[in-house]
Amino acid sequence: MTRTPSATAAEIKISFSGDEARKAARALGLEAGEGRSRTIWFWDSPGKGGDGIALPFLDRGVIVRLRLDDEDRGSKRKADVTVKLRPCPPLPAEWQEDLKDEDGDWEFTIEEDRTGPAFTPVLSASLRADRKVEAKLAESPPGPGSGALDHLLIKPHRDFLEDAAGLKKGDLADLRALGPVHTVKWKQEWDALPGPVAIEEWTTRTLRFLEVSVRASTAEAAGTGHLLAGALRKHDVEPPQSGETKTRAVLTALARDLGL
Repeated sequence: MTRTPSATAAEIKISFSGDEARKAARALGLEAGEGRSRTIWFWDSPGKGGDGIALPFLDRGVIVRLRLDDEDRGSKRKADVTVKLRPCPPLPAEWQEDLKDEDGDWEFTIEEDRTGPAFTPVLSASLRADRKVEAKLAESPPGPGSGALDHLLIKPHRDFLEDAAGLKKGDLADLRALGPVHTVKWKQEWDALPGPVAIEEWTTRTLRFLEVSVRASTAEAAGTGHLLAGALRKHDVEPPQSGETKTRAVLTALARDLGL
């Protein structure tokens, strides 16, 4: 029997793009050398839609992401592969609570995403697995039909996709790698907030995106959104009047870079 799970944790986010991202980065005193640098690839089947770019997997709430650690320069690089469903659909019983592999190789979590200025809760479910991948993937993953994505996904990823989204191995065969996205992440401690503030900058050839986020319990999430906006103002950063998730903003930019 399937049902919509509930979350106890939430991630509260405020995002900036373009000139707003550059201004916010300056005001927050961000230095690239002080953050953690990673390279990210996504998988989807981008095309032209009726009103612009179509991202079929993202549009049905499916996100597939590879994130490589730029500080690891070995022939195989530390990485993690995440499959996320957002918004989270009703799930079978075995996927209705947080799970963790006994060896710590993978973790399944259910949480709320709340993006300002509205901070409307959106339930997400994600399975992240630690991997070691060939260094060349950082610059150019193999193309559709190569089996690269199937090699990156572990059995729990595939089980989750099939059980929760009805997607089997063959449904992923023609997905296209979108990237690279270059990211830097900082952690800061701000007064009045319940935990560390994460600041993440994503850049592509044509886009610069900055997201400021903090985690809280779902019970405290609404109040934490107002606290985060107020803390930004204390840093001379005015929160934008509209918000967009960084995943959609970046995937749309990457698809446009392909000439779509």
